[in-house]
Amino acid sequence: MPDTLTNPVLAPDYNRTGIDYRRPMPRPKVHGTVYDFHSHLHALRHADAWFASADHYGIDVFLTMCQLEDALGLQRVWGNRMHFIAVPKWGEWEGNFVDRWLTRIEGFYNIGSRIVKFWFAPPAIGDRKWRLDSDTFRPLIEEARSRKMAIMTHIGDPEIWYRTKYTDTAKYGTRDDHYRMWENVLAGYGELPWIGAHMAGNPEDLVRVQKLLDRYKNLYIDCSATRWMVREISAHRDEARDFFIRNQDRILFGTDQVSQDERGFDFLASRLWCHRKLWETAFVGQTPIHDPDFPEDQQPTLRGLCLPDECLQKMYHDNPERVLKSLGLPV
Repeated sequence: MPDTLTNPVLAPDYNRTGIDYRRPMPRPKVHGTVYDFHSHLHALRHADAWFASADHYGIDVFLTMCQLEDALGLQRVWGNRMHFIAVPKWGEWEGNFVDRWLTRIEGFYNIGSRIVKFWFAPPAIGDRKWRLDSDTFRPLIEEARSRKMAIMTHIGDPEIWYRTKYTDTAKYGTRDDHYRMWENVLAGYGELPWIGAHMAGNPEDLVRVQKLLDRYKNLYIDCSATRWMVREISAHRDEARDFFIRNQDRILFGTDQVSQDERGFDFLASRLWCHRKLWETAFVGQTPIHDPDFPEDQQPTLRGLCLPDECLQKMYHDNPERVLKSLGLPV
């Protein structure tokens, strides 16, 4: 058996440090249901491994994104453990895709979805020439408003990608451009719960995120995206801990867990293990998940925030239930 602690290159990229992900771990210290507010369970055939890992790590209910055609099968078998976030048919952008997207919002709404997701990371702006504040997307946002649905947006991407992948600012714009675009829309929909995915897309700059939370009282943020959160939250651990405590009424736990055919229990468990160590404990050590944005000898260190119990209670349970109840969803 290879020694993964001394030969990480021989280990799977989801367990470079030889962790036994099946070792028992107590449930989060939370009264009530534990919610993952941002995930991607794509198909029924992935669900057995998904929920096995979720049960092991104490996650009860998922807000998940998948295609409408797959949502029906998932709802039939696992409907008591998920709510669906409405998304478009990915890849079908030719012709009048907005009309098709409107139809899918209606379909998701009819099976109980009350949240619509809009993905406006830099590639959407640079490659597809999309802008959230354009007339093209107004009918979609107005549809969400007319149905009293919440909105989730992915704005921004890791800062390291702005320095490596998105250096062509004539094509992709700048981070400041992207946030101006978002605020142009956000300012007009103060009555809707709005979720800024991945710490509002900028965990590297919590000052920016704080200003957004202070300015928009309907805005929540989720803490999803495992590698991104591990490296950036850990990099400024004390500032992040203060931020989470200050904004404990506005933060939703999420993983951004993504199912695939080849992703079994251990892969899925690796993400849950990292999140629970990051938020609940004072663990300090090398992350078990390989981060492709850094060379082998510069892999990030995970530094847990050891958040207070009342903060964890709100992040895992109270805040998600408050949002779901505001949308008329069962909890």
